[in-house]
Amino acid sequence: MRRSWEEKGKLISSYAERIQRSNLVVFFDFTGIDAQAVTKLRADLKDAEGEMLVGKNTLFYRAFMNTVVADHREVLTGPTAFAFAYGDPVKVAKILFEFMKELDKEKPLGRIKGAYMQGRFLKPVEVQALAELPPKEVLISKLMGAIQAPIYALVMALKSAPQKLVLTLKAIEEKKS
Repeated sequence: MRRSWEEKGKLISSYAERIQRSNLVVFFDFTGIDAQAVTKLRADLKDAEGEMLVGKNTLFYRAFMNTVVADHREVLTGPTAFAFAYGDPVKVAKILFEFMKELDKEKPLGRIKGAYMQGRFLKPVEVQALAELPPKEVLISKLMGAIQAPIYALVMALKSAPQKLVLTLKAIEEKKS
């Protein structure tokens, strides 16, 4: 089935809109992955505010034309699927990386071609590093703990100063009596 130029233009615009809206786009080879596994991956990505698309590489290339991905045409060759993260990019990277580990424990990065995030092109190892980050909530709680620790120490120091003074005065009083 051949598409008209108008239909292709609409697809390119829809892809470009998704790229603009997403926090991360991962390119990966889906060759040989059975339909049931792909369906589960799509559902997992959807639960993580993501989406998986498969389309013509040439149309995706045109959608990425004004990005750094245009300089990495090699990622858009062969069977390529696109995982978009509209929410937390770490969640989507984790889901995809875990999925790839299930397919090939030895070389989970073998199918990941690269990614696009905040105007940068990411290599497969950078996608893995992103996937290995703790979830956003954990990072925020660690940051809050780091911010609160000095304040807590100051409060404890200020609280203990009068106690030490009272204990010292009491010791002097007992010594005199």
